[in-house]
Amino acid sequence: MLVLFFMLPAVVGQAEQSQVAMLQMIWKAQTMDGLGNGVWVIPEAALNDYFAVYADNDKVKNLSLKLLGNNKLYVAFDSSVGRVGLTCEVKQFVHNQDESYAEVYIRKKEVAGKPFMSWMMKFIPVGAIANLLGNPMKDVKVVDAKFSGNTLKVNFRPLVEKSLLVNNGIVRKIEISGMTIDEGALKLHTNMRATELLGMVAGL
Repeated sequence: MLVLFFMLPAVVGQAEQSQVAMLQMIWKAQTMDGLGNGVWVIPEAALNDYFAVYADNDKVKNLSLKLLGNNKLYVAFDSSVGRVGLTCEVKQFVHNQDESYAEVYIRKKEVAGKPFMSWMMKFIPVGAIANLLGNPMKDVKVVDAKFSGNTLKVNFRPLVEKSLLVNNGIVRKIEISGMTIDEGALKLHTNMRATELLGMVAGL
Protein backbone atom coordinates (compact mmCIF):
# COMPACT_ATOMS: atom_id res chain seq x y z
CA MET A 1 0.00 0.00 0.00
CA LEU A 2 2.94 2.35 0.53
CA VAL A 3 3.63 2.17 -3.19
CA LEU A 4 0.14 3.44 -3.88
CA PHE A 5 0.46 6.28 -1.39
CA PHE A 6 3.72 7.22 -3.05
CA MET A 7 2.32 7.24 -6.58
CA LEU A 8 -0.40 9.66 -5.50
CA PRO A 9 1.74 12.05 -3.44
CA ALA A 10 -0.62 14.96 -3.93
CA VAL A 11 -3.06 13.32 -1.55
CA VAL A 12 -1.37 15.56 1.00
CA GLY A 13 -4.21 17.83 2.08
CA GLN A 14 -6.81 15.59 0.48
CA ALA A 15 -9.94 14.75 2.45
CA GLU A 16 -9.27 11.60 4.46
CA GLN A 17 -12.51 9.92 3.38
CA SER A 18 -11.71 10.49 -0.31
CA GLN A 19 -8.17 9.20 0.18
CA VAL A 20 -9.33 6.01 1.87
CA ALA A 21 -11.97 5.34 -0.81
CA MET A 22 -9.42 5.81 -3.58
CA LEU A 23 -6.88 3.49 -1.99
CA GLN A 24 -9.54 0.86 -1.38
CA MET A 25 -10.45 1.00 -5.07
CA ILE A 26 -6.80 0.64 -6.05
CA TRP A 27 -6.20 -2.23 -3.62
CA LYS A 28 -9.15 -4.19 -5.02
CA ALA A 29 -7.65 -3.93 -8.50
CA GLN A 30 -4.45 -5.80 -7.54
CA THR A 31 -3.82 -9.41 -8.52
CA MET A 32 -1.68 -12.02 -6.81
CA ASP A 33 0.46 -12.49 -9.94
CA GLY A 34 0.93 -8.75 -10.24
CA LEU A 35 1.90 -8.26 -6.62
CA GLY A 36 4.33 -11.16 -6.87
CA ASN A 37 6.06 -9.52 -9.83
CA GLY A 38 6.08 -5.92 -8.66
CA VAL A 39 3.23 -4.84 -10.95
CA TRP A 40 0.75 -2.44 -9.35
CA VAL A 41 -2.56 -1.68 -11.02
CA ILE A 42 -4.25 1.74 -10.95
CA PRO A 43 -7.83 1.53 -12.29
CA GLU A 44 -9.22 4.20 -14.59
CA ALA A 45 -12.02 5.01 -12.11
CA ALA A 46 -9.50 5.86 -9.36
CA LEU A 47 -7.65 8.24 -11.68
CA ASN A 48 -10.86 9.99 -12.70
CA ASP A 49 -11.92 10.34 -9.06
CA TYR A 50 -8.56 11.96 -8.34
CA PHE A 51 -8.77 14.33 -11.30
CA ALA A 52 -12.32 15.31 -10.37
CA VAL A 53 -10.97 16.74 -7.12
CA TYR A 54 -7.56 18.09 -8.12
CA ALA A 55 -7.27 18.74 -11.86
CA ASP A 56 -9.41 21.87 -12.22
CA ASN A 57 -7.66 25.19 -12.76
CA ASP A 58 -8.28 28.40 -14.68
CA LYS A 59 -7.47 26.81 -18.04
CA VAL A 60 -8.61 23.20 -17.62
CA LYS A 61 -11.99 22.11 -16.28
CA ASN A 62 -13.81 18.78 -16.01
CA LEU A 63 -10.84 16.65 -16.99
CA SER A 64 -11.62 13.01 -17.74
CA LEU A 65 -9.42 10.11 -18.71
CA LYS A 66 -10.10 6.96 -20.72
CA LEU A 67 -7.45 4.24 -20.86
CA LEU A 68 -7.53 2.67 -24.32
CA GLY A 69 -4.87 -0.03 -24.13
CA ASN A 70 -1.62 -0.40 -26.09
CA ASN A 71 -0.10 2.37 -23.94
CA LYS A 72 -2.66 4.86 -25.27
CA LEU A 73 -5.14 7.04 -23.43
CA TYR A 74 -7.74 9.65 -24.25
CA VAL A 75 -7.84 12.86 -22.24
CA ALA A 76 -10.75 15.32 -22.51
CA PHE A 77 -11.22 18.67 -20.80
CA ASP A 78 -13.10 21.94 -21.11
CA SER A 79 -11.00 24.89 -22.24
CA SER A 80 -11.44 28.38 -23.61
CA VAL A 81 -11.90 26.94 -27.13
CA GLY A 82 -14.37 24.21 -26.12
CA ARG A 83 -14.18 20.56 -25.14
CA VAL A 84 -10.72 19.39 -26.17
CA GLY A 85 -9.87 15.74 -26.71
CA LEU A 86 -6.32 14.40 -26.91
CA THR A 87 -5.33 10.88 -27.89
CA CYS A 88 -1.99 10.25 -26.23
CA GLU A 89 0.67 7.56 -26.05
CA VAL A 90 2.91 7.15 -23.03
CA LYS A 91 6.45 6.73 -24.32
CA GLN A 92 8.34 6.68 -21.02
CA PHE A 93 7.56 6.62 -17.33
CA VAL A 94 10.53 6.48 -14.98
CA HIS A 95 10.99 6.92 -11.27
CA ASN A 96 14.12 6.12 -9.31
CA GLN A 97 16.27 7.79 -6.68
CA ASP A 98 17.66 10.28 -9.18
CA GLU A 99 14.82 11.20 -11.55
CA SER A 100 11.05 11.05 -11.93
CA TYR A 101 9.49 11.88 -15.27
CA ALA A 102 7.01 10.88 -17.95
CA GLU A 103 7.03 11.48 -21.70
CA VAL A 104 3.72 11.53 -23.54
CA TYR A 105 3.24 11.87 -27.30
CA ILE A 106 0.02 13.56 -28.46
CA ARG A 107 -1.20 11.55 -31.45
CA LYS A 108 -4.49 13.31 -32.13
CA LYS A 109 -6.07 16.64 -31.16
CA GLU A 110 -9.71 17.60 -31.60
CA VAL A 111 -12.33 20.05 -30.36
CA ALA A 112 -15.85 18.68 -29.91
CA GLY A 113 -18.40 20.15 -32.32
CA LYS A 114 -15.76 22.18 -34.19
CA PRO A 115 -14.57 20.10 -37.17
CA PHE A 116 -12.68 22.97 -38.84
CA MET A 117 -10.73 23.75 -35.69
CA SER A 118 -10.05 20.04 -35.20
CA TRP A 119 -8.72 19.88 -38.76
CA MET A 120 -6.51 22.92 -38.19
CA MET A 121 -5.11 21.42 -34.99
CA LYS A 122 -3.68 18.52 -37.00
CA PHE A 123 -1.06 20.88 -38.37
CA ILE A 124 -0.25 22.78 -35.17
CA PRO A 125 2.08 21.21 -32.58
CA VAL A 126 0.76 21.01 -29.04
CA GLY A 127 3.62 23.20 -27.90
CA ALA A 128 2.50 26.00 -30.22
CA ILE A 129 -1.11 25.63 -29.05
CA ALA A 130 0.02 25.86 -25.43
CA ASN A 131 1.98 29.01 -26.24
CA LEU A 132 -1.06 30.52 -27.95
CA LEU A 133 -3.80 29.53 -25.50
CA GLY A 134 -1.68 29.14 -22.38
CA ASN A 135 -0.02 26.12 -20.83
CA PRO A 136 -2.61 24.64 -18.44
CA MET A 137 0.19 23.23 -16.28
CA LYS A 138 2.20 26.44 -16.09
CA ASP A 139 1.01 27.33 -12.59
CA VAL A 140 1.29 23.81 -11.20
CA LYS A 141 4.27 24.27 -8.94
CA VAL A 142 4.86 20.62 -8.06
CA VAL A 143 5.63 19.50 -11.63
CA ASP A 144 7.69 20.89 -14.46
CA ALA A 145 5.78 20.30 -17.70
CA LYS A 146 7.32 21.23 -21.03
CA PHE A 147 6.02 20.80 -24.57
CA SER A 148 8.26 20.08 -27.53
CA GLY A 149 6.31 19.70 -30.76
CA ASN A 150 3.65 17.12 -29.95
CA THR A 151 5.56 15.64 -27.00
CA LEU A 152 4.91 16.55 -23.39
CA LYS A 153 7.61 15.81 -20.84
CA VAL A 154 6.54 16.03 -17.21
CA ASN A 155 9.20 16.14 -14.54
CA PHE A 156 7.34 15.28 -11.34
CA ARG A 157 10.44 15.18 -9.16
CA PRO A 158 9.31 18.32 -7.28
CA LEU A 159 6.08 16.51 -6.43
CA VAL A 160 8.04 13.52 -5.16
CA GLU A 161 10.23 15.74 -3.00
CA LYS A 162 7.18 17.35 -1.42
CA SER A 163 5.59 14.01 -0.59
CA LEU A 164 5.17 13.25 3.09
CA LEU A 165 6.73 9.88 2.40
CA VAL A 166 9.88 11.06 0.65
CA ASN A 167 12.03 10.40 3.74
CA ASN A 168 10.46 7.01 4.37
CA GLY A 169 13.13 4.32 3.99
CA ILE A 170 10.86 1.90 2.14
CA VAL A 171 9.51 4.47 -0.28
CA ARG A 172 12.97 5.74 -1.18
CA LYS A 173 13.90 2.26 -2.38
CA ILE A 174 10.96 1.98 -4.76
CA GLU A 175 11.83 2.30 -8.43
CA ILE A 176 9.43 2.33 -11.38
CA SER A 177 10.94 1.17 -14.64
CA GLY A 178 7.89 1.69 -16.79
CA MET A 179 4.15 1.91 -17.26
CA THR A 180 1.84 -0.08 -19.48
CA ILE A 181 -1.74 0.90 -20.23
CA ASP A 182 -4.45 -1.68 -20.71
CA GLU A 183 -8.08 -0.94 -21.40
CA GLY A 184 -9.47 0.50 -18.17
CA ALA A 185 -6.28 0.29 -16.09
CA LEU A 186 -2.63 1.24 -16.04
CA LYS A 187 0.15 -0.87 -14.59
CA LEU A 188 3.26 0.37 -12.86
CA HIS A 189 6.26 -1.94 -13.20
CA THR A 190 8.29 -1.63 -10.02
CA ASN A 191 11.18 -3.29 -8.24
CA MET A 192 9.01 -3.88 -5.18
CA ARG A 193 7.42 -7.30 -5.09
CA ALA A 194 4.89 -7.99 -2.35
CA THR A 195 7.19 -10.45 -0.56
CA GLU A 196 10.03 -7.93 -0.50
CA LEU A 197 7.75 -5.17 0.74
CA LEU A 198 6.42 -7.35 3.55
CA GLY A 199 9.96 -8.34 4.49
CA MET A 200 11.05 -4.70 4.67
CA VAL A 201 8.00 -3.77 6.76
CA ALA A 202 8.67 -6.66 9.13
CA GLY A 203 12.25 -5.46 9.56
CA LEU A 204 11.24 -1.98 10.72
